[in-house]
Amino acid sequence: MIPDEIAGKYELRGTLGSGAMGTVYDALDRHIERRVAIKVVKRPPPGDPEGEEAHGRFRREAQAAGRLSHPNIVGVYDYGENADTAWIVMELVEGGSLKDRLDRKERFPVPEIVRVMDQVLAALAYSHGRGVVHRDIKPGNIMLAADGTVKMADFGIARLENSSMTQIGTVMGTPSYMAPEQLRGETVDARADIWAAGVMLYQLLTGEKPFEGGFSAVMHKALHTDPPPPSQLSVTAPRAFDAVISRALAKRPEDRYPTAAAFAEAIRAAAAAPVAEAPASGFAGAGRLPGLDTDATLVGSPAPAAAPPRPAAPPPAPTTTGRKAPIGLILGGVGAVVAAGIAAFVLLGTGGDGKQAEQQRLEQLRMAAEREAAERQRAAEAAQAPTQPTTPQQTTPPAPTGPSQAELELERRLRDEEARRAEAARQQQAADAARQQQQAAEAARQQHEAARQQQAAEEARRRAEQLQADLAAAGAALAATPCSLLSVNATPTSLTITGLVRRSDEAALRRQTAALGLPPDSVRLQFRSFDGPYCAALDLVKPYAAGPEAPPQASIIGTTPLAKGELLRMAVSTPPWPSQLYVSYLMQSGEVAHLVPSRPEAANAKVRLGDPAPSFAGWEVDEPYGTDLVLVFTSDRTIFTQRRPQVEKSEDYLRALSGALKAAQAGGGRVAVQAVVVETVPRR
Repeated sequence: MIPDEIAGKYELRGTLGSGAMGTVYDALDRHIERRVAIKVVKRPPPGDPEGEEAHGRFRREAQAAGRLSHPNIVGVYDYGENADTAWIVMELVEGGSLKDRLDRKERFPVPEIVRVMDQVLAALAYSHGRGVVHRDIKPGNIMLAADGTVKMADFGIARLENSSMTQIGTVMGTPSYMAPEQLRGETVDARADIWAAGVMLYQLLTGEKPFEGGFSAVMHKALHTDPPPPSQLSVTAPRAFDAVISRALAKRPEDRYPTAAAFAEAIRAAAAAPVAEAPASGFAGAGRLPGLDTDATLVGSPAPAAAPPRPAAPPPAPTTTGRKAPIGLILGGVGAVVAAGIAAFVLLGTGGDGKQAEQQRLEQLRMAAEREAAERQRAAEAAQAPTQPTTPQQTTPPAPTGPSQAELELERRLRDEEARRAEAARQQQAADAARQQQQAAEAARQQHEAARQQQAAEEARRRAEQLQADLAAAGAALAATPCSLLSVNATPTSLTITGLVRRSDEAALRRQTAALGLPPDSVRLQFRSFDGPYCAALDLVKPYAAGPEAPPQASIIGTTPLAKGELLRMAVSTPPWPSQLYVSYLMQSGEVAHLVPSRPEAANAKVRLGDPAPSFAGWEVDEPYGTDLVLVFTSDRTIFTQRRPQVEKSEDYLRALSGALKAAQAGGGRVAVQAVVVETVPRR
């Protein structure tokens, strides 16, 4: 039902959405003819802690957004509440949320991502500057107006600079977008919003969240792992954004961007960064085959100047006597050897530093050898030219000439180069063998280390199992303490004891716990002490006591101790199966009142007891004052087959209860009990 305060000023035109927190209406402000959105929620009944907290968040949303006026933040115009309803009047944003577009698998081009993030971070910079930390930045809270303007909404869990609403140990937010310190329940500052904006940027770049899964999985990943860089998941994500994401999602707040403005500047710089070009295909010196350059170790190095052409030898003079000396054959053979050596030298390369200069010197030797050979050939031919008539017997062939000094030097250098290459090959083989030995040794070391770690893990597991067994045995011994109703929860690292113990036995129980010799930080005693004649009742129901986390779970609603005239009200949760609920009230006077004789309850029910009704005024506190005891039973069958008196003596009640519990146990029934101490005083 719409409150009169809203109906009198606004014309409702439709519903924009509804959920557990309330309804959002499309409305028109009649006075100034402005379209607005009105969020309306029901106020919780008095004494409902969860409802009061939700109402507080709703009021804080109005307070946080109301102190902000920015083009990228949804404006809040008014807030009101009455006895039944609370409402916020805010700016109407026509258009969906960023989440709607991501859910439709829309992909955003980089310029659009930069534009959206720039406006989001501008809004954050403004709110942070005014002492407001949003704490729930996510696509669902980013609205996109029809003209593309970004509007940040929902400051329901925002932390105000002068507010004490954030308590250490309280986790608030949406897990996938929560910073590590937020997941740990620590007090957060503006850098938690930087993290959430970084998650949103990652989602815009890749279409995926960096940390997926349930709450436990997301918490583990956010605290201990790094997501893949965006460029590995999306071909359209520029590599420059990898570093931006890495800093925004730093585990420690001090390693992130210090401000939203700095984050926005980094995004703009990454978008403007030049795209790294892939290496050019092919190789340097196109047109020459690899390995056939003048220096094979420097692919693409310029070839030395070509050798000048060998001068043409003049035609041999005709002779009529004797045979011509085989000078051309000798020189041709030497030239072939030299040419072959040069070719091999050029093809194989000289290797090492300064090889190009060495190659040039060898080329000069080759040219000098060719020039000397040409000179000797011309000299020999000139010597054979006839200067006077001779007889055949007078013709003497010239002595053959040997290789020149340049040719011998060239051959020597070629042999040295071959020896050097052989030595280099031997050294390479030795290096390969040493590397293989090193790799084998490293593999053996890693295998040994893995075996050691496995052995250490196994030993740690055995120690943990032994510790858990010791803790369980110690807890069982402590739970057997007379005149108590204690529950024990033993884990591999801790022992927690909850329940009730007689006040005179509390010190002895603590000494007994200390005498066990367990690590001090592994034992938590969370029991409550009492005074009163309840030992017989507690010892009777001890075998049926519910565990620390097991139903029934019962607690007093309101502030204790309860004063005269106040009502006793209780909250009870039932087991995950249909059960009968039975509640008895044991008084110091030695009497027992049956508050709830027996009534059926559904599985996993959340029950409130003691609330007034038209035919029930409630359980009012009156004298005698002191310590009373409430026993809350759940069972799969009625405990008492016959109705008990509304009030009876304790000994009669316990005698009948003992027989009823034994009968239920003999019939295979399930019974669980929770004890609650009730302290009453004349006044506070």
